Amino acid sequence: MIIGILGSGSWGSALSIVLSGKGHTVYLWSNDPLEAEKIAKTRRLAHKLPGVTVPPEVKVTSDWSCFMPEAELLVVAVPSKHMRSLARLLAGGLQGRPKLIVNATKGLEAGTLLTMSEVLEEEIAVHTPKADRGVLALSGPSHAEEVALLLPTAIVAAHADGALAAEAQDIFQTPRFRVYTNTDRKGVEIGAALKNVLAVAVGISDGLGFGDNARAALISRGLYELSLAGRGLGARPETFTGLSGLGDLVVTCTSRHSRNRKFGELIAQGYSPDDAEEEIGMVVEGRTTVQAVPALQQRIHAELPISNEVYAIVLEGKDPRHAVESLMLRELKSETWPGSSG
Repeated sequence: MIIGILGSGSWGSALSIVLSGKGHTVYLWSNDPLEAEKIAKTRRLAHKLPGVTVPPEVKVTSDWSCFMPEAELLVVAVPSKHMRSLARLLAGGLQGRPKLIVNATKGLEAGTLLTMSEVLEEEIAVHTPKADRGVLALSGPSHAEEVALLLPTAIVAAHADGALAAEAQDIFQTPRFRVYTNTDRKGVEIGAALKNVLAVAVGISDGLGFGDNARAALISRGLYELSLAGRGLGARPETFTGLSGLGDLVVTCTSRHSRNRKFGELIAQGYSPDDAEEEIGMVVEGRTTVQAVPALQQRIHAELPISNEVYAIVLEGKDPRHAVESLMLRELKSETWPGSSG
């Protein structure tokens, strides 16, 4: 199978390693000709994936015309803030040919509250009405640093059409990369997006030295927020106990690889959001997704207190210690689950 991966960051590159290892013909596309040339020559992404070599079988390019006409599968792995512009370009490049398209980007569009798969579908429907197979979401607890080293990972391929999800499952499945299917794409993507915001909260807590109890509280109550938001947007609550909910939340809140957690730690140490992201040297998706929190709360007619405090810290400059006080001194209530009668 000929596969084009759009986005040569750590995640796109890690997926190129997985897919080329299965014998697929894989093209790794960068919008930066200099970056593409460097990866093609060195076979490395020194800062993004230290110690990892991109196999010589992976064809690195900045010109997608060399694979777009023949590609049977397209994987989109660009930062969420660039998804809309990339989707418009992609729609024009499809030339009406239906392809299997997999979204591997996690995020919510602030203005519309669309998931990244929905952004892709919206642009494709406008510019390429014949490309009507829909977009799958590939998500789960999957740090690129470990996937690229072929460490065991489990992930979810999600689409309302179970047969389409199973098609992607077969393409990506390897002895070290296990793929499950899920028909609740909305829930899978909401969990994937909002857990980044919650990981920023955990990073702030860790950076302030608040310990394990606080981390456990943020993760468990964060899971409540994922389910509450998902239910309000039409997702199935049980989705959030799976890989793209609980699984992705735990790994992003606790891993040394987590950019979002590190971002929160730096904020707690006094870094500005700009300086913190510059220090990390890669896109921090939680910083982008948190912009959607006010509109999301309005849409679902419910409060997301942890996410709301992260918004106040990152976008309004609230002192992190004051944010903790705001959370701890909220109105007392019983512990319930979205949809329960408690």
